[in-house]
Amino acid sequence: MKKIAVLTALTFAGTAAIAEDYDARWYVTPSINVTKPDSEKNLDGDFGYGLGIGRFFTENWSIDLEGNVGVLDFPGEGHVSHTGIGLMGRYHFTDFNSLKPYLGVGLGQIDHNGWEGVGNRVSSSDWMLNLAVGLRKELTDRLSLRSEVQYRLDNDGYTGTSSSFDDFIFSMGLSIALGAPRDQMAEKNTLVEPAPQLDSDKDGVSDANDDCPNTPAGARVDSRGCEIKADGDSDNDGVKDSMDDCPNSKPGAVVDNRGCDVQVVIELQGVYFEFDSSVLKPESIRILDAAVKTLGEHGTILIEVAGHTDSKGSDSYNQGLSEDRARVVHEYLVSKGVASNRMTWKGYGESSPIATNDTDEGRAKNRRTELIIKD
Repeated sequence: MKKIAVLTALTFAGTAAIAEDYDARWYVTPSINVTKPDSEKNLDGDFGYGLGIGRFFTENWSIDLEGNVGVLDFPGEGHVSHTGIGLMGRYHFTDFNSLKPYLGVGLGQIDHNGWEGVGNRVSSSDWMLNLAVGLRKELTDRLSLRSEVQYRLDNDGYTGTSSSFDDFIFSMGLSIALGAPRDQMAEKNTLVEPAPQLDSDKDGVSDANDDCPNTPAGARVDSRGCEIKADGDSDNDGVKDSMDDCPNSKPGAVVDNRGCDVQVVIELQGVYFEFDSSVLKPESIRILDAAVKTLGEHGTILIEVAGHTDSKGSDSYNQGLSEDRARVVHEYLVSKGVASNRMTWKGYGESSPIATNDTDEGRAKNRRTELIIKD
């Protein structure tokens, strides 16, 4: 039936969003940095450069293999280069006003080479520990800006004045994602060919769902694979009259196994808003465009755009926020050609949770936008 097709199409769009919870592409990050060395090294801070390669392995965690070089001047004459290479893990927190703060920890090796003054050769290496705090901002699908302050424990006491040193590094980098655009990667990951289903009696109902597996060839069958005989199916809802508790279902209605209407609610998974606002995030547009296409292919159904929030904040504030978000989605669908007389919008505030409001994960599920098929 038409509404089942709509449900399938929009659920697919939501599945694509779920599969793309994080960007799993590899990226490279060239950077410039300024090193402020420990005062006991008796070296002046200076500019340097770095390069890293890494990727996200979950929505929050990324791991990078990084190298950086800083050439620090010795007062008077001479200089000592600091070359570090190691692994850095970073934990990224939830977006805050389009910025993603993070903390990092890493371990690696640092080499020192050069001259301290005239005739005093430096050549040594040892391990280092790095701790970092920074901000990441996505600029485009492929580019992200990363700003970071890093503490480095340099365990090489090459000067003889200390067994280790405390350096600070200030860096600015540009992460460049490699491979296909993110939406194409998500599509590739989610377009999985379904396994073929057997239909031994060729009645259009798979054996797994067929209550009558030996239907005669060419016979009309209901949704259970059973032949529709003399009593027929007056309202053409797939449930024969002898089993239909609601024999006057509207044309195209979605019904249960008793032949009675059921409400179809489609959650637009992947439609997100800026924090504490009704401004759509850029990644939401692809999901809404998929909904526009599907609604255009099924141009007779009527829907309600429903907005929901979690329980944080007052009831009246959440009610207003849910109304604003429902209205924004409604206006976007209209702007893309969906007839306004086919849609209404309504905010439900925090009154209809689908998960607990006691955890971050539950509250995230409750902050949602739905399409309710009315007719």
